Amino acid sequence: MKILIISPTREEIRPLDRMLEELEAAGTLRNHLIDLAVTGVGSTLTAFRLTKLLSPANWDLVLQLGICGSFDVTLQNGTVVNVIEERFADLGAEDGENFLDAFELGLLEPDTFPFMNGSLLNKSTVKSDTLDSLPRVTGITVNKVHGNEKNITSVTSKYHPRVESMEGAALFYCCLMESVPFLELRCVSNTVEKRDRSKWNIPLAVEKLNQTAMKIISELLEIKNP
Repeated sequence: MKILIISPTREEIRPLDRMLEELEAAGTLRNHLIDLAVTGVGSTLTAFRLTKLLSPANWDLVLQLGICGSFDVTLQNGTVVNVIEERFADLGAEDGENFLDAFELGLLEPDTFPFMNGSLLNKSTVKSDTLDSLPRVTGITVNKVHGNEKNITSVTSKYHPRVESMEGAALFYCCLMESVPFLELRCVSNTVEKRDRSKWNIPLAVEKLNQTAMKIISELLEIKNP
């Protein structure tokens, strides 16, 4: 099996990188190929890097790993989620106090592939007990993460997201266009609210994210006791 693992930053996948190096050294990966790549932060960098990585190879799965903010208070710091729906949430124009997205402006057709009613959907059939146990959530992708109460209320009312990131929709768009199976796994590092880094827990999010990713990879490759 050929798996491409991508992340916005090296720090978000450093523990997994070490675990995979140990498995490779022990010969546990056998004939499987796993590549890790850092795409950079944001949709533009992610789309460019991922397109380059997809073009020369036939990947069986692209796995995007990263931390995220949660709009849902039931998703506490350290909760790993499977993002199954994404949307470019700040592509559009301001109209006074309102926001009109690219579909409402008529710049994009909401049901033209790969979009479905303006959203990007992952209908992946990847089988994993650990993956099946994760909350399946809707995410939004933004260039500017939310930290203003008025804007948070506005975006949650409009799109009803449970998490936000800066790269997820780029993964969905590229992989859907290229017909490559993919997964977006995120771990909550903070609640989306007025910015207060004292409430964030990035180390916990990275730890839980990498542990969960390793379990899923082990199940996909049928590796026992990784």
